Amino acid sequence: MAILTYHSLDDSGSVLSTPPRVFAEQMKILHEMNVRVIPLRTIRKEIGRVIPSQPLVVITFDDGFKNVYEHGFPILRCYNFPATIFLVTDYCDGRNDWPKQPPHIKRFPLLTWNEIREMSQAAFDFGSHTRTHPYLTILPSYRVEEELLESKRRIEVAIRRPADMLAYPYGVYDEAVRKIAQTHFNLSCSTSLGYVSPQSDLFALERLDMYYLRRPIMFRHLFFKEMDIYLRFRRMMQRFRNRMTGWRKG
Repeated sequence: MAILTYHSLDDSGSVLSTPPRVFAEQMKILHEMNVRVIPLRTIRKEIGRVIPSQPLVVITFDDGFKNVYEHGFPILRCYNFPATIFLVTDYCDGRNDWPKQPPHIKRFPLLTWNEIREMSQAAFDFGSHTRTHPYLTILPSYRVEEELLESKRRIEVAIRRPADMLAYPYGVYDEAVRKIAQTHFNLSCSTSLGYVSPQSDLFALERLDMYYLRRPIMFRHLFFKEMDIYLRFRRMMQRFRNRMTGWRKG
């Protein structure tokens, strides 16, 4: 099972960006390959029934960029594909200019609450990406609890549906953060590059960052054995980059 991670749908070339035309082509490929695209919230039920010959895909977006509404929403509705969007709630209606945002990341508008409600009514799911997108592991436990709970409540008030899924900002968590997440959410997503299996931790789910799979030929090989070699190389490079920069995407 592959949980795909997107951020912004734009042509800037940023490490957080997927060009809209590439996203459209990828969704077309999933449709042509008859891949079953499932909601993230159903993963507890599906995770024990993973069959290699019947690949499953989950589509997620981190940060809640407005261009997901503009470019992604119409395409996903066309194919009737579900998706989950993780929101940084204090910045909805604003831009991705939270305090820890690296200076080289381009600023774009984020979803408005009206757009969020419209997408929710179309059966899209929304989860927490915290209030302010901090590194959770450097916060005291009461601040972690506040970041998670306040964002969860803000989403639930807006869409009048449970917001019981979390994506850790920058993919950073430790056992203390994980335990708090487990208290308030049904599952949590990491940025660990890999596939979900029956052995996966439901509070540290692996995902595939689409920055690494933008070329259509690679995307078509999403479930080929050769992809494991590529992902192992990327994980090695990701760990090296994280050690050098102290920054993770998310």
